Order: sequence, then structure tokens, then C-alpha cells
Amino acid sequence: MNNKPNLDVARAAYGNPDYKSGTQYLSWPGHPLDYSHAYVVSNENLRHTTGLTRDMGRRVLTVAGSGEQPLFYTINGAIQIDTFDISYCARAIMDIKTQAIRSGMPYEQYKKLLKDLHFAPSASKVSGVSEILPKIPAHSAQFVRGMDGYRIFGNGLNPEYYASEMISETEYKTLQKALRGAFKFIWSDVATLHTQLNGEYDVINLSNIFEWSPDLIQPTLTNLRNYVRPGGYILVQTGCGMAIGKNMDKFIDVQDALKDWAKIGINKQERDTQVIILERTR
Repeated sequence: MNNKPNLDVARAAYGNPDYKSGTQYLSWPGHPLDYSHAYVVSNENLRHTTGLTRDMGRRVLTVAGSGEQPLFYTINGAIQIDTFDISYCARAIMDIKTQAIRSGMPYEQYKKLLKDLHFAPSASKVSGVSEILPKIPAHSAQFVRGMDGYRIFGNGLNPEYYASEMISETEYKTLQKALRGAFKFIWSDVATLHTQLNGEYDVINLSNIFEWSPDLIQPTLTNLRNYVRPGGYILVQTGCGMAIGKNMDKFIDVQDALKDWAKIGINKQERDTQVIILERTR
């Protein structure tokens, strides 16, 4: 996938810029696509999930998602964090949030920024964004400006609904000291992700993916096995509690297919959300 977004294609995909009317990207459920609108706050307990591999490795590959996935891995000590996503909007929100934190933006202003971005039909017009855009990767900034009139960060509910999942003020201060710059972004769907990777990661995080495409579970985990080090982990989770359970048979099939290479475990969180953990054993 070309790493430079095509604004004509993106605008055409959104259809009517009156976001209240709904478009192929502003309806749920649906399959994430190249310009699918992004969450500004994750609906997952990333604090728990990223903590499962705290200090187990410094090199991480994670879905970009709402941008909080790489931020929580930073909090947990990862040094080299690469990100990927099928949607370019995920890159844009990740870049904006990362730069907002690095710039010294006060925590309460940051929380307001996320809420404003969620509801804004023109993200570049949100207070504080004009100072952020010149300092993020150029293609990302051009995309945000070019998509004015389209609610590109409107996925999910009001960010206040996910308050418990949001980065805390203490975590925010940690990030202000730890962030070094923008995260590397690979614009790719999960089916072809392995063709764009080099070397081995300590942890690969695949979140909010397989509820959309359960038939990709076995081929994806099989393809990615060569890109996690022996003793490393691939994590599969979702913010939808039922999504892992309803596809459990497919994960069992993977366990049987990869039994000579890896072992699979399940970590159950407080709210019945499950995380599949695939550990490479050799």
C-alpha cells in the first residue's frame, strides 16, 4: 500500500460530508477500510494488555488504532515501537496525540482536545491542532487538512464513555518524558503485513482486528510467526468481550497447527474481555 494517502479517494469514500447522515465509514458494524474513521480513545483495557508483557522486550509492533496502543507500550518500557493499521485515519490521530503530549500540552487541555477531535467535522480547525500539524509527519498533516469537512475521528462513543481506559494524568507525565518522536507507521492490512516487516519483534499486538475477519486468524498468525523472536509473544485482543469467545474454535485450530512452534494461552480480564497470547517456543 502506498504510504501517501489519496485525498480524492478518501473524500469519495466518505460520500456526503454531512457526517450526521452517515456514510460507508460512519456506520457500525462494518469492515475497516483504508480511510475508516478512527477512535480518539480506545475501548480496550490497554493498561492491562500492554502490562502483560512489561519488561519482556523492547521491540514492539502494534496496531495504531486510537494511537493509545503505542503510547501504553511506551509507558511500559518499550523502546522501538512500530505501528500499522489499515486506516490512514489511525496514523493521523496517533501523530496528533503523540505531538500534543510531546509539546507540553497540559493534561486537561489534552482531554478536551480528544473530545473536540471526536465531534469535529474539520479536525484542523480544532483549538490547538494548528500548532500541532506543522510538527507531525508531512503526509499525515496534509491528510488532516485535506479532510476538513469530514469527521475522520468520529468512531465509537463520546470519549468520556471510555474515561477509565484513557491515559491517566500520571501516565501522561511519564509519556512527556519518554516520547522521542513520531512512531513509525506501516499502512497495511493484517493479511499482507508480514510482507512489509524485517527482523523479529519481542511483542506483536493485534487488537480489534479479527472480529472483522475471523477467517484471517490462522493465516495471519502463521505468517507473523517468523517476525516474533523465540520467547516472544503475539497478543490478540478486542474491546468487544464476545469477539474472542465466538471465534475460539479458530484459535484452537491455530494451536493445533502451530503446536510444534508455539503455545497459546488465554488471559481473562475483569470485564470478561479475553486476550489470546501466542508464545513462540522455538
